[in-house]
Amino acid sequence: MRIFLLIAVAFLLFIFLGCPGDGENPIPSKESPDISVGGWVAEVEPTEGEEKQQAIESALEEHDASYCFQLPANERDDCILPLSNDSLSNCLKLIKYENKRQCLFHHAYSHDDISICDLMNSEDRQECLEHLSPPCTFVLDSKEKGRCLAFEYGNYSYCKDEDCYLDYAFEFQEEDACMMLPSGKKEGCLSTINHQDRCSDLDLSHKHLCYYIYALGDGSPRNCYYIDGNFDSEIAYQCFTHFAVEDENPSLCEPILVTKRWDCYTEYAIETGNKEGCYAIDTLASASREDCFKDYAYAYDDLSSCNEIGTEYVRQICYSALIFSAEALTMSECNSVVLPEWKDKCYQELAYLEDSEKYCNYIEGEATKTNCLLMFE
Repeated sequence: MRIFLLIAVAFLLFIFLGCPGDGENPIPSKESPDISVGGWVAEVEPTEGEEKQQAIESALEEHDASYCFQLPANERDDCILPLSNDSLSNCLKLIKYENKRQCLFHHAYSHDDISICDLMNSEDRQECLEHLSPPCTFVLDSKEKGRCLAFEYGNYSYCKDEDCYLDYAFEFQEEDACMMLPSGKKEGCLSTINHQDRCSDLDLSHKHLCYYIYALGDGSPRNCYYIDGNFDSEIAYQCFTHFAVEDENPSLCEPILVTKRWDCYTEYAIETGNKEGCYAIDTLASASREDCFKDYAYAYDDLSSCNEIGTEYVRQICYSALIFSAEALTMSECNSVVLPEWKDKCYQELAYLEDSEKYCNYIEGEATKTNCLLMFE
């Protein structure tokens, strides 16, 4: 009976006084996101995003990329990238090459370390090597290397040929470079730099070349007119043709003796891409005119130029060469062909290149159309 009384008293005390600790208010920790409920403390794990941010912040604060390795491999570069220019080792910790590329260039160039170029892909490696190697290292031709070094270091003594000396003299207005040239070229070079005619008193063997060089250096065709009286020499042809092309002015071919004039128009057409040069050739000079249109057709894959060739078999050769070697054709190109049988062949080739039967329907010749349609059966 006494036992029952003791249990009842204990029960009443429990009800009135409550559980031990109920009156306490726990102070939350500032160092961890723990949660306290009724005196029971539960630790809350940080989320993946928070872990990533903590790793990045720690890495940046301490400049230590090792924190980044707490992250999954596919997220690691985002953490390392801001530190990649700090050291080559950090750069090499990057996984993706497109992320690594910039810092590899940075370390190679900032430390002038050509060995880092070997850590790049082939295209970037070449760019890196060319940047860090001594000037003109990769110029293999001896004359071109000499020119490269001369212009790089401002010293004409590197030149290996007359063109280099002449171009250097014009570029740097350097009389001493002119002195390295033979008589005619030397005087033309000095005439240009001093803006004074030194050609007029030379003997004919040097005078014409002198005026040609003077014209080139002066950038004007006016001195071409001092080259022989008939403009029938090779030097006169070169001088007028140069400026016809340079100034895109075919009328500068006119002074040249007729035997070379057509060549000037042809060169003008090919070099400038202006077919008017071919049309300027007299129709009586049929061979030269046809050669011009043929050369233009081949140079610019221009089927319409084949139409201007009067000799039938030459015209057909022209059509054949362009149609069957084409990587692409258009309706307008095929429509420009004037010979019906070659127009049909052009449509057939167009159907083949475009893998489209519809172009077969434009073919007039039955045999060619049948062959075209058979490709799609």
